[in-house]
Amino acid sequence: MPEFRTAAALSHVAIRTRNIMDSMRYYTEVLGLREAFRMFREDGALSTVYLFIAPGQYLELFADGTREGVTGPDVIGINHICLMTKNIQYSYETVRKAGGPLDSEIKRGKSRCLMFWTHDPDGTRIEMMEMPPESMQAQADEKLRPGFRPMRRFGQQTDEAECIRVLREERRGVLSMIGENGYPYGIPMNHWYNPEDGKLYFHGAKVGHKIDALTNCDRVSYCVYDAGYRKEGEWALNVNSVVVFGRISLVTDEEKARTICERICRKFTDDEAYLRKELRNALTRVQCLELTIDHMTGKLVNES
Repeated sequence: MPEFRTAAALSHVAIRTRNIMDSMRYYTEVLGLREAFRMFREDGALSTVYLFIAPGQYLELFADGTREGVTGPDVIGINHICLMTKNIQYSYETVRKAGGPLDSEIKRGKSRCLMFWTHDPDGTRIEMMEMPPESMQAQADEKLRPGFRPMRRFGQQTDEAECIRVLREERRGVLSMIGENGYPYGIPMNHWYNPEDGKLYFHGAKVGHKIDALTNCDRVSYCVYDAGYRKEGEWALNVNSVVVFGRISLVTDEEKARTICERICRKFTDDEAYLRKELRNALTRVQCLELTIDHMTGKLVNES
């Protein structure tokens, strides 16, 4: 599967309501959803309420439904389906090249997200949306995401695409675990980021402190940073770093382990004879690890 798909996830379902306050009370008081934020019309009247379901997943309530009928912008009931994308321009061009209907150009919404509209053969309205860090949705994610605090210095935060670039281009980082007697245990590791499944992979010994720690607790963090760059006339480096939180599991499939070891090795050398020798002689002694990412943040820091 490609790294960028037209739709990366389901973002939200929107409902036009007869009475937005009655509907909001039902979803918050009866179903237990939490309010994320509100938007208002120019006259100050409440127009939209976002209800938090899970990071990146919302129920959107619109006010002032006026008629019953098929899906449409003023129909009571399901209003449209929104699909998330990592790259709005890529998704727009993909739909256009496929001959799909385009009901709008790319535009920025009141919540500071980027979007365009299309529809399916039955007329169901579909919104494609990208949530940049400054959008209300992305900021609500950080505030409401369970177990992960928002970045304190938000202005230095980099987007997901930049985080992925660092993970793909850099060769190593520091894997932090809960070690013996409750002490933190951090060690340098070589890694491979797989763009097809969005996971990080490692290889190492089959026994030792690392395996014991991961057996006791699979929750880890992994920190990667690049070599940095200097602007002309400045001595200080500008360094990109990424911190990943997630869970690690052992890779038991031999063919998958072979692929992981080969990918990691190719980040260091193109020597085919060396690669074949290592896979032949060392693969049986290697334990590969798979890190499923729960949360990831990136930061660009100037050292001055």
